[in-house]
Amino acid sequence: MNQSIEERARALAEPLLAESGFTLWDVIFEKEGAMNYLRILFDKEDGVNDEECALMTAPLNEIMDKQDFIKHVDILEAGSPGLTRRLRRAEHFEQSINKPLRVLKRGEKGKSNAFYGILTAYDHEKNEISLKTESETVILNIKNCQRINLNL
Repeated sequence: MNQSIEERARALAEPLLAESGFTLWDVIFEKEGAMNYLRILFDKEDGVNDEECALMTAPLNEIMDKQDFIKHVDILEAGSPGLTRRLRRAEHFEQSINKPLRVLKRGEKGKSNAFYGILTAYDHEKNEISLKTESETVILNIKNCQRINLNL
């Protein structure tokens, strides 16, 4: 089975976090500079504090250290997705309907365009979001967006 590092880490982290009363928000494997980061972001209804992040770091680190994919990871981070959390998965968009977003969209000639507005709809089939800005409703294809975050 050829799963991605994110998928494999998600499968391991999700039940471990659930046992402690947390929900997994996202697992992100990305390169920053010369380093490869594996970020495990979790939450609970009333938010996550620093002590809870520290509490979950050791068991997450222990389970990830035993995996063969860990050789590709330079830094493992475990923590809260924060108030301006990044939206990447279908459930993120579904949970964020009627919430304010900041969308950075790829523009022409390497320039980016920022859109601010309320997420009014998410179409999983078309991979599109509808954003009500101050002046109009904009439909954006998610694959053309560099970054989508809550804008609280």
